[in-house]
Order: sequence, then C-alpha cells, then structure tokens
Amino acid sequence: MKVSVIVPTYKDLVALKLILDSLDKQSYKEFDIIIAEDDDSAKTKEFLNKYKSMHKIYHFTQEDKGNRKAFILNKALKEIKSDYLIFIDGDTIAFKRFVESHVELAQKKYILCGRRVNLGKKISEDIRDDKIQVNEIESSYRSIKTFKYLTKNGTRHYEQGVSFSPNNFILKFFHYFDKNLHILGSNFSCFRDDLEYINGFDEDIEGGSRDDVDLEWRFLMSGCKLKSVKFCANLFHLYHDRSPREESYNIAQKQMKKNKLEKRYICKNGIKKL
Repeated sequence: MKVSVIVPTYKDLVALKLILDSLDKQSYKEFDIIIAEDDDSAKTKEFLNKYKSMHKIYHFTQEDKGNRKAFILNKALKEIKSDYLIFIDGDTIAFKRFVESHVELAQKKYILCGRRVNLGKKISEDIRDDKIQVNEIESSYRSIKTFKYLTKNGTRHYEQGVSFSPNNFILKFFHYFDKNLHILGSNFSCFRDDLEYINGFDEDIEGGSRDDVDLEWRFLMSGCKLKSVKFCANLFHLYHDRSPREESYNIAQKQMKKNKLEKRYICKNGIKKL
C-alpha cells in the first residue's frame, strides 16, 4: 500500500522544518510527503530542495489569494496516486509512531480520527528557537518532571500524548469505549478511494477553515465510519495566536447546512468539477 502524509503549509518554514525532521524519524518509513502550499514562495522551494535528498517530497503551490486550503489540497489530490492518505497541519509535529499507527489501523470505509497535544506559548517558542528538542519531550513524556513542565507552561490536552503501540490491548480497550469521535483536520487519515468518492474537499465552503466538520458529515453520509487513533497516532501542536473566526465559521455553517438539507455529500466543486 502506497502511503502519503499531506502537509498544508503557509509562510512558516520553521514549523515546516520541525515537521520534516519529525517525519524523518518515523518508525514506519515507506511513505511520501506531500507539501500543499497555499502560496508560491521561492523561499519554500529553495528550502525543500535541501530536504529532497532525504525525503520523498512532492511540492504543490498556488497563488496566495487568502485562505484557500481546500483548493491546494484538491490540486495535490489530483496528482498524487497514493492508496492511503494521512493529513496533518503545518504547525503539528509527529510522534515517532504517528505514521505507523495510522497505517496499522487503516481500514477501508473507516476514517481514522486522532488528536493532538496543544503546547503552551513559551514551550512552542523554545522549540522554534531550538532550545528544546521535541524528541526529548516525547521520550520522557510519562515522567512526572515532563508532566509538570508541560502543564505549568500552558500545555493543554497533555493526555493526548500518552502513547501505546497500535495493537496494544490497553489501547484497544480505550478505543472500544471511545464514543467521542470527530474528524480533526490536523490528524486524520483515510483511503484515497473513500475521499475521492465524496469528491475531496469542498471549495465552495468559503467561510473559513471548517473542512474537517464538512468532511465528517459527508464521509458519514457516504457510508464511512469513524475510528479512533487516539493515544497512538500522536502530534504536538505549536502554539499560535488565532484571529477571530466566529463570523467566518457562521458563514461556513450556513453553507454546510444547505448542503446537508440537500444531502449533497458529493461536493460539486472538489477534486472534479461536476
């Protein structure tokens, strides 16, 4: 099975370097990296050229015209031929078993749903400035010292970094009883065929980055089910300030509501233009 990790990015080469470094250290090695850049930056091209000798990287770009994440993801999906797709965000750093866990638990007609550890501002700044190594935090994650360090410095969802191997019996117990499942855009995976069936990301959802919410109801209506990869496919999320999103979210919500009423789970303006 050919696997791709898809990384949408926008003007953050420091975070992109941290992501690529984490992907280089993965326990599972047989995957491509798809960089979907919502921009067309010469700096990004120059930067990635240094990594292509170490990684199988494919770089897709588009002109910067505001938030058009769905457009660049669909553009990439038209070209790549992988059987299995793992999606993260441009500010999330993978634990060592991240790819392995998604691949081991993959099932057709199932969308794998993970979460992330939201690092505090100071820790994120120190990681960006190379004062702290992410792999050091991961390797000592269950220690009391690391717990105190992370929680004292504003880290949220510490529990989402507790890690088990993909087929651990304790993990299977947690997953069996985990009914609080939702797609998070920064940590989910699926078979390419299942995403192509609903025609990819809906480019008509204009109100902001609600692609995960939109995908969830469309996948479910198409006959797919959700499956947990919590506590095995783990990510660190770097802190960043957020601009107000309520107005744009409301616009997106209205657009999705209209599609739901019409049961339009195969979007018209996606990978293909129907």
